[in-house]
Amino acid sequence: MTDFVSWQKHVNHVIATQGRWIGLCDGDGNPLCDLPLPTAYSHPDQWGETSDVEISLPGVRDDGSIQRHAEILIMDAIKEFDPSGQLPPAEDAFYVVSATASQHGVERKSMRIIYTNADDPDTIGTPQNTTIFGLDLKDIWKMIPAQSWPASWWRATPYERTSDESGLIYPEPWNMAKIQIANRTLFTFKHGQAGFVIRRLAQEALDAAMMTQQDPDGTRWVDDPYHVVEVPEEDNSPIISLEARDGSLWDTCIGQAQNAGLILGARLWWPGDPPVRSWQLANSSMTPEQVDITPSQGEPYRQIMEQTFPHAMTVLTVKEV
Repeated sequence: MTDFVSWQKHVNHVIATQGRWIGLCDGDGNPLCDLPLPTAYSHPDQWGETSDVEISLPGVRDDGSIQRHAEILIMDAIKEFDPSGQLPPAEDAFYVVSATASQHGVERKSMRIIYTNADDPDTIGTPQNTTIFGLDLKDIWKMIPAQSWPASWWRATPYERTSDESGLIYPEPWNMAKIQIANRTLFTFKHGQAGFVIRRLAQEALDAAMMTQQDPDGTRWVDDPYHVVEVPEEDNSPIISLEARDGSLWDTCIGQAQNAGLILGARLWWPGDPPVRSWQLANSSMTPEQVDITPSQGEPYRQIMEQTFPHAMTVLTVKEV
């Protein structure tokens, strides 16, 4: 278990004394180590598109020892080769997080690492320089589908498959879940204030997608979520209409969001941060009607509340310009 109390104190101290903390986190957002001072850093803020991020760092310390991030991202990855002699792609997910002070506390900008390059100009077997390439955290909007029929995803039960339809055996079993897609506007049409429509669609899409996934022990991901949508107290956005047609959340929402003056984003939340105002979390024991944030009949089951979480969370945001 990550000691977030100690990490928060450490990060705050670095920000107070140096102005910025940059660190490496695992795929769940848990901090692993500090990163050395970058020699180059590019993380542009783009309103209507996710950003490509690039950061260059020294791979060795002054005493010649290998930096911790280089051990994790480079050295650990080259211990094994596949039968063709090629390096296999890294299977673990990592994030680079940059934290600075803001008027609302600590602001974290995060990037999901896609790949890392290293230079060894002296051919001595150590990465002298490393360059990390990645995508801004808000790329999560492109990874989640805007389901046309989320209730069918909620009812889908994961099952194990060992081969495809032709009988080709998979190297390892896959968990799959059968879903249905709606083709009638009655199901896919969304109408209302832009901020609410997009936030509701994002939260229900996250819930439905996580319901179809499960850990090896059978725990559904929706019962231990790592993503949530923030809901501000005020929504002054204009009225819009959009359709959820099983494309990505980003492609479904970005056009209407820009027209309505809204910015789609995401931030990393750590235990110890202020609570997140969001809808009550869903769980696998709920019915599709209970998961629906705005049911067609009756009062909504899910209320908006201030929430904290026992681990790091990716918070999806929809902000007015």
